[in-house]
Amino acid sequence: MAALNGKWKLTSGEKLQEYLDALGLQDEVKGKALKVLTPDNDITQEIKVSGNDVTIITTTPMGTTESKAAVGEESSQSAIDGSPLKVIYKIDGDKLIEEQKGSFESVNVRSLEGDQLIMKLTAGNGVTCIRKYVKV
Repeated sequence: MAALNGKWKLTSGEKLQEYLDALGLQDEVKGKALKVLTPDNDITQEIKVSGNDVTIITTTPMGTTESKAAVGEESSQSAIDGSPLKVIYKIDGDKLIEEQKGSFESVNVRSLEGDQLIMKLTAGNGVTCIRKYVKV
């Protein structure tokens, strides 16, 4: 799991609009997300997994968010649209799994493929968005 630690920059993404549609977000939120959550907007995730503790700091043009929790323990956070969200982190081998439940459900899996961090975001209805990052 230590291999995920570090700062990662978004380089590509697939099916973001389909994923946001599947989450049922309002058009205004989707429109803003589609404009700013792109690789050319210097999006980063700083991941720290230490023992049972997970911290993910995400920086986008919309701002910086920090998600911090112990593995297996539910934490309260805010979704992209500002609504309340319950998050549970799990570790499965070399994968960091983030389960989100609130006004929508999503399972986000982070893993390494070669020197890339691959993040697969799957909405509750099975629509998956894939985002790829490189270490910076």
